[in-house]
Amino acid sequence: MARGHRNDAAPVDGAAGGRTRKKRRGPWRVVFWLALVVLVGSLSVLGYLFYTYWNGQKAYDDIVEVAFQEPDVERGFTLADFEVDWEALRAINPEVVGWVYIPGTVINYPVAHRAGDDQYYLKHNFANSSTGEFGAEYGCIMLSGENNPDFTDEVNVIYGHNMRNGSMFAFFNQMKDNAVFNDHRTVYLLTPEGNYALTTFALDHVPGTSTDIVQPTFPTPEEFHAYVQARIDQSIVTPDPGIPAADEIEKVFAFSTCDGANNKNRYITFCYVEEFLPASIAQAAPSLGGEVSGDDVAAANEASAERVS
Repeated sequence: MARGHRNDAAPVDGAAGGRTRKKRRGPWRVVFWLALVVLVGSLSVLGYLFYTYWNGQKAYDDIVEVAFQEPDVERGFTLADFEVDWEALRAINPEVVGWVYIPGTVINYPVAHRAGDDQYYLKHNFANSSTGEFGAEYGCIMLSGENNPDFTDEVNVIYGHNMRNGSMFAFFNQMKDNAVFNDHRTVYLLTPEGNYALTTFALDHVPGTSTDIVQPTFPTPEEFHAYVQARIDQSIVTPDPGIPAADEIEKVFAFSTCDGANNKNRYITFCYVEEFLPASIAQAAPSLGGEVSGDDVAAANEASAERVS
């Protein structure tokens, strides 16, 4: 009978052990499923972030395809060789005012302008689209809302995001390296009124709250030249070859982007006008199959003098 008693008791002990093991596995299953949900969510967010980076740059690559003819850098080119389809750009965004291009870099973008507004294009691209609260927001390269849209101010400030994938104005961040700065001294700014070849002369690292940088015009030439001298004095790079004296620079273009560390400071690259070619002359230049008349040359010289000064 005792032996039978042991046989009858065995299943009871087994059932109790099974219930104990189930109780022990319960919390770990919850932890496992929570970890899995977090992992899937993280991968989804990461995938969406990568997608917004890819899609953001693709939107601008598509605009390049339809509106900008990149010159043959290896063969050499002049300001007359640039071709921008302004009508195609206006069909996408009527607020287009220019195109910025630096050979050998990713900087090859249209420039928009909204009077009195430096916020809209921080979160809207050239086609007026936005990623919303999540994802990589490319925004749009923009001329300061304080500036005139035809770049006739003494100081013309152009903003662009410093994207983590190196796109938009991230390259201007790299120019804090003296060698990089001196390897890319020429910036091309193309406008409906004509094409500029700009030469860099300073790179300042300033607080984002600085209010003395965006000053489109000055009461006197002396105050403007003092502004230029301050940019030169505060430069963190040394231009090579050298630069003109501050009082010989009559117009400034400034390209501004966040420094990427905490977005509280900015790197601003300053340029003076090396050359300006009016649109009328660019369209009639021999490289495009036309002849330039004496009257056109005189008009070009007059327009160039006005734009440089």
